[in-house]
Amino acid sequence: MAYFTVSELCSSSTAARLKLNNTPPPAIKKNLEETIKFLDLIRVEWGKYCEKHGLANPSIKVSSGYRSPAVNKAVGGAPTSAHQFGYAADLQPANGKQNEFEKFFVTVFSKLGHKYDQIIIEKSKTSRWVHVGYKKADGTQRMMCFNLKVS
Repeated sequence: MAYFTVSELCSSSTAARLKLNNTPPPAIKKNLEETIKFLDLIRVEWGKYCEKHGLANPSIKVSSGYRSPAVNKAVGGAPTSAHQFGYAADLQPANGKQNEFEKFFVTVFSKLGHKYDQIIIEKSKTSRWVHVGYKKADGTQRMMCFNLKVS
């Protein structure tokens, strides 16, 4: 776990604001540790991309990671969201190069052969992020990559 931590993936401004417990049970903590290995792999590949394209600071910010059922409900997450099982994270590049970050996932990372469930380029009226789902709750990986507009 070179670049990400369990505590980082469990940090939630919504949980803090609403005083909701967002501590994962032991089984989900294990899932988070597995997901972090995948996120570290993404960070390594993003670092190579940044170096090749002259982009500074290849750090990645987690805008949403693990969500307890209460936090997931509070943010309007899907009832089956992989976030609840420790298998998903919403990511943004620390260097602010969101267009390049999205391009990296679609044109480079999704084609490297690494196993994943979903890579979704998500956009709302006020924000953009890349949702990375490592696995579904049942452990399957669909290898799906697509764009989604969120209202």
